Amino acid sequence: MGLDRDADMTDEHQNTDQPVKEESLGRKLLGLLLMIFVCFGIVLLITQFVLQRNTVIGVSMSPTLEDHDEVFVEKITRLFPNGIGRGDIVTADSHHVLGERDETVIIKRVIGLPGERVAIRGGQVFIDGVLLEEPYLEEGLMTYEHVAEYAVVELGEDEYYLMGDNRTKSRDSRDIGPISRKDIEGRLLVRFYPLDKIGKPR
Repeated sequence: MGLDRDADMTDEHQNTDQPVKEESLGRKLLGLLLMIFVCFGIVLLITQFVLQRNTVIGVSMSPTLEDHDEVFVEKITRLFPNGIGRGDIVTADSHHVLGERDETVIIKRVIGLPGERVAIRGGQVFIDGVLLEEPYLEEGLMTYEHVAEYAVVELGEDEYYLMGDNRTKSRDSRDIGPISRKDIEGRLLVRFYPLDKIGKPR
């Protein structure tokens, strides 16, 4: 009886000591390609729906943002009815209002919110008849109308009035009218270049 038990144990050890087949090169390559594909998909989803990198072109937002500044904008807040607030800096696709075939992305500051009445007179901005305080503008900078049609505007339920901080060098809602919420692409999250200006502009 004892010999039989020892024999059984010996057989078990022999079974567990079977050499393990090495994973084939093809399977390793397939796994690597799958990992690359998944990573690419994640990056694509993030850039499409969460975070986007933009380069500032021009001086319409100077001195807040300068030509060739690099920024990240987040694309989640814009999806909520009250996600975009006055004073936020946003990017928007303006090709609809400009009548251009290709996408034209602008970066401006939100001045008027849905349902408000925006009026420009005497070099100043009024929201529902109240003078708008704009601490982000250079001292003494005046805001003048460009197109008379957009000097006084009643905003719709999904419309925003956008303007650049450099009021003398900005083509904005004073020229092209209100921007629809569906055309707002993102809200400025942070400037990451130049390195000595990293952070969120005021």
